[in-house]
Amino acid sequence: MKILRYVAVIIWWVYLPDMTVSAQDIHISDPYANYPAKKAMYDEYSHWSIGLNGGIPFFAGNFRSMSLGNNYWGGMAGIQAGYQINPLFGVRMSVDYGVNKAGSKNYEDDFILLPDAETYYNVNLPEGAKYYRELYSSIKMWNVGLNFETNLFNLLRRSDGNRRWGVILSPGIYLQKFSPTVKSKSDDKQFASEISNKLNIGLGGDLAVRYRVNRNIDLQLKGGMMWVNNNTLDGVKTICDCKHSSMVTVQAGVVWKIGNGTNKKKDNIMYAPGYLPEWKRATRTVTKIIHDTIYIEKKIIEKSPEVVVCKGLPNLPAIYFERGKSNLDTDKYAIQLFTIAQAMMGSPASEIDILGFADHTGGEAINAKITKKRAEALKKFLVKVGIDGSRIHTYGMGKDMKIEKELQFSEKARRTEIKAILNKK
Repeated sequence: MKILRYVAVIIWWVYLPDMTVSAQDIHISDPYANYPAKKAMYDEYSHWSIGLNGGIPFFAGNFRSMSLGNNYWGGMAGIQAGYQINPLFGVRMSVDYGVNKAGSKNYEDDFILLPDAETYYNVNLPEGAKYYRELYSSIKMWNVGLNFETNLFNLLRRSDGNRRWGVILSPGIYLQKFSPTVKSKSDDKQFASEISNKLNIGLGGDLAVRYRVNRNIDLQLKGGMMWVNNNTLDGVKTICDCKHSSMVTVQAGVVWKIGNGTNKKKDNIMYAPGYLPEWKRATRTVTKIIHDTIYIEKKIIEKSPEVVVCKGLPNLPAIYFERGKSNLDTDKYAIQLFTIAQAMMGSPASEIDILGFADHTGGEAINAKITKKRAEALKKFLVKVGIDGSRIHTYGMGKDMKIEKELQFSEKARRTEIKAILNKK
């Protein structure tokens, strides 16, 4: 069937009338001509923020807040202040106050604690002592943190400035103060002497998910884990001198982005578009004069080129592809393919650039490969029907960054199109 189509086209071309093409008036515009300087772009965004958080702390020392038989739910509240350096990195200080209880782990139920808060290691129960299972610890905590934030979304992929979500990884160092009291479960009265807990250092971090409500407010949900350099945070002494205690926090909060109201900033710089360096956005235009032929090569990284307007030549149709494929459907697009071939045959001095595009579902490496294959598939067809391959130049453009948002995942984005059609004078 396809062979019959090719035969019909060749017969059609034999009887084509001569085509005359006028001299070219070519205009190519640079899509990055008005790209702002980095400072000018980021001056439109604020850097400071302040937030309020509330949640639950969970403690793990000799006693635990969460264990088989003991599940305690306390509360915590805190304030944070942040400075966002650029869309990728920032720093944050926070102060949190929390309270919760902790009880013995299931395998510790038969351990014995003396009234002086020392653990007793013999099997008999001394006078005045109690089993771990009869006790719990009420823990109060102050936690001051300094965190270094990395916006993972912006780190993994440059933002276009339209993101509403952020995932922020924040390793940090903490200054902590614990005030535990060991109490009897039976009467809720203090059982053991209080231990003097000095300030200690903790290490850890948190992972936060931020959602941009508007340019003034973000909502966030974050969870953190800290290693605590203090094995008496729960008010229990043991012969173990290893510092194995830890704390886990779960919090939700509201973040106000300072400066977006009175100064009319667009938003916090965390949501600014990633700056495209010159070496990435440069439009390379090379003009070669070969006898009386003017050939313009135009290659744009990350964005599609502007339409090249050439007087005297027809507008050539685009060819579309299925998702994830580069096979040319010659039956479905027979008319479009023959229109392109007819224009090339009728203008033997012309050269074309075939640009392949992909939708927004794949990664950059995959899209670069498949869009190149799509452009090569169209070239292969044109060569097969008699067009000189040296007149055809192919480029894989990856995702089309200029297509309308509602079409970014449609067939319209998976296509080849022909640009920069040039004729000899």
